[in-house]
Amino acid sequence: MTGPLIGVTGAPGNIGTPLVRELLRRGARVRVLARHPEKARQAFADAPPSQIEFGTMEFGNRQTYLDAFNGVDKLFVLRPPAVGGVAKDMFPALDVALGTGVRHFALLSIQGAAKLPFTPHAQLENHLAGNGATSTFLRPSFFMQNLTTTHLPELKKGIIAVPAGNGRTSFVDADDVGEAAAIVLTESGHENRAYELTGPDALTYREVAQIFTRITGHLYRYTDPNPLTFYRQMRGHGAGRAETLVMEAIYATVRLGLAKHVSDELPALLGRPAHSIEDFAQTLTALLQNTPLQGDSHA
Repeated sequence: MTGPLIGVTGAPGNIGTPLVRELLRRGARVRVLARHPEKARQAFADAPPSQIEFGTMEFGNRQTYLDAFNGVDKLFVLRPPAVGGVAKDMFPALDVALGTGVRHFALLSIQGAAKLPFTPHAQLENHLAGNGATSTFLRPSFFMQNLTTTHLPELKKGIIAVPAGNGRTSFVDADDVGEAAAIVLTESGHENRAYELTGPDALTYREVAQIFTRITGHLYRYTDPNPLTFYRQMRGHGAGRAETLVMEAIYATVRLGLAKHVSDELPALLGRPAHSIEDFAQTLTALLQNTPLQGDSHA
């Protein structure tokens, strides 16, 4: 096949999986760059061999960079949650990618990154903005899927336990974000632009718990732990210190009211409405059929 070769980091995953599948649907050539490419091969075993290839790449392991990026024209960049020191573990990789010929970078950032200079996402944006290539910054709000991955242990007990206070969040579906990333990587006109990607509503976590309760038929409660309790909770689940501190910072922005803005940029990119938390609750029901809820039932 001809056409640009698109490198994808973070696949398989909440964003990487729908991104790769949408790129393939669009006829793009994809190189999945993963720490364990054999697992990626299994995840995309049904992909057309003429469209997909796999390479070994681990941020922080410089020996993997050159072969991984050689021949790649465009690169999707996702910061692994465990990587806190992006200057040490990611900047060199992006510089090698530039040197091997990558001319466009699509970065998965976060909502409000321009106003949050202390976050690793803002540092990555600043680094890419000055490297001479074109870039697109995708700034999504909080992924709905985080509730069923990062916070699944509590959710299985019927609890949403995050330190967000009464702040509102414009939750976004990771599948929508993956589709948006595929669009900016395969269509022109998105160079040197930033997109705020949100869902259609700004909700408190208490309202999310009420929606989950109504749609699934199980009782969900929002407990709003203090930041110290949350830190201990996440560390107890095996989350790294850097990863947990980044989450603490993100939830602090929610408490301060900085995560409530609803943007129309995602539906404009997709050409359709963004998925709502009610839509996501329907998938939660299917998930819980395979993962029984441990909490109380709701009559």
